[in-house]
Amino acid sequence: MQKPDSKVRNSCGSRLGQVLGGLVFTGLLACSNLGPAQAKPVPAAKTAKAGKAQAKTGAAKAGKAQGSKKAAPKTASKARAVPKPAPKSASVASPGAAAAPAASAALGAGAAAASLTGKTEHAISEAELAALRRRAEEGDAPAQYALGMAYKRGLGLSPDIQTAAHWYLSAAMQGHASAQSELGLMHAHGNGVVRDDAQAVQWYRKAAEQGEAVAQSNLGLMLAAGRGVARDEAQALHWFERAAGQGEAAAQYALGVMHATGQGATEDAALALQWFLKAAAQGHADAQFNAGLLYAEGGPVERDLVQAAHWFQKAAEQGHASAQLNLGVFYANGQGVTTSDEQAAKWLERAAQQGDALAQSNLASLYAAGKGVERDSSLAYFWSWLAAHKDRSLSAKRDSLAKELDETQRMRVERQAQAWKPGKS
Repeated sequence: MQKPDSKVRNSCGSRLGQVLGGLVFTGLLACSNLGPAQAKPVPAAKTAKAGKAQAKTGAAKAGKAQGSKKAAPKTASKARAVPKPAPKSASVASPGAAAAPAASAALGAGAAAASLTGKTEHAISEAELAALRRRAEEGDAPAQYALGMAYKRGLGLSPDIQTAAHWYLSAAMQGHASAQSELGLMHAHGNGVVRDDAQAVQWYRKAAEQGEAVAQSNLGLMLAAGRGVARDEAQALHWFERAAGQGEAAAQYALGVMHATGQGATEDAALALQWFLKAAAQGHADAQFNAGLLYAEGGPVERDLVQAAHWFQKAAEQGHASAQLNLGVFYANGQGVTTSDEQAAKWLERAAQQGDALAQSNLASLYAAGKGVERDSSLAYFWSWLAAHKDRSLSAKRDSLAKELDETQRMRVERQAQAWKPGKS
C-alpha cells in the first residue's frame, strides 16, 4: 500500500500559500437572499458565481492510519455551535448582524411607540398597546407600522403574521417607507400574504425611492436576479450603490461581488475588497470570507496572509463553513497564524460538522496521523467516508483508510456515517 501523506493541503497544490483557486460569492443572486432582516439585509444561501471556481481548500492525502480498535466513530471534542445569525425584520436575507427596524417617522402613541422606535424588543404593556391600537385605527401611519411590528414580533401580544401584514399594508398605503419595505419582504416570501415577486418589487421600489436603504438593497437583489421584474444589472448596481452609500452591509457586499466578478460592474478586485471590508466591518460573514479570499490570493490585491487569517477567523466564528475550512488549513500550514494542529482540528471539525467535504477529508487526515487529535483509524475512515460520499474525487483516501480496519469495524463505521446528519457549528 502506498504510504499516505498526512499533510493538510490546499486544492491548488502548486503553492503552499495559495489557499484558494477562486472566489465563492454567496447570496448575490440567490432567491433565498430575500429573507427577513431587522433593518439590515444579511447575506444568504451560498451560491458559487458562474465562471469562478468554488473557493474551498483541498483535501489532504490520507495520513498513515494506525489500526484502532475503537468500537465506533465519534466526533472530536465537539465545538460549541456558532449558528449563523437568524434573519430578523425589515427587509432581506440571512447571516449577519441585524439591527431592529427604524421607523421612517415618529411613531406617536406615547410610550408604546417610543418603545418600538427605540429599537427594543421588550414587550409593551397592555395600556401602551391599547393606545397604539387606538392611534392605528384612527389612521396614524407610524402607529400602524408599529402595531404591525408588534404583531410580527409578538411584542405584548401573540405573534400574528397576517394581522401584521394588514397593519403594514395600512401604513404602506399612506407612504410609510419602512412599512412598504416590510410588505415587499412579505410578498417576496409569501409570509402573511400571497407570494408575489412583482408586488414585492413594487413595494421595494416605493420605499427605495423614499431613501429606505434596506428596500434599495432588496430592490437591487430582485433586479439582479430578475425576480418580479426584468433582469437589469445596471439598475441593480444603481440601487446597491445608493444603499451602500447609506452603510447597508448587504448592498456593500453585493457591490463587492459585482466588482470582483465583473458582472454588472467594472471588474476591479481592489474596489471589490474595499466594499467587502466595509460590509465585513459590520459583521457580514460572507463579506468577511471574501475579504479573506482576496487577501489570501493576492494578485490585484497585495497578498496578506495575516489579514486573510483575520477575516477567515471573523467569518468562522459566525459559523461560516468555508471560512472554518480555510482557517483550519491556515493553522495546519502556519499561514498567517502560528502553526497549531489543535486549532486546525478544531476549525476543520466545525466545517466538517456542517457537511463540508474538503474539511471532512482534511479532518480524516488529522485523525489518521494523530495530529491535533488522538490518532483514531475509525474516525479517520468515518470522515473520509462522508467526504467521498459527497465528492467522489476523494474516494482514494477513503479506500486507503478502509484498509486499516477489519470488516466488522468498517461496517460499523459505515452504518454510523450513513446515519450522520450535518448541523450548525
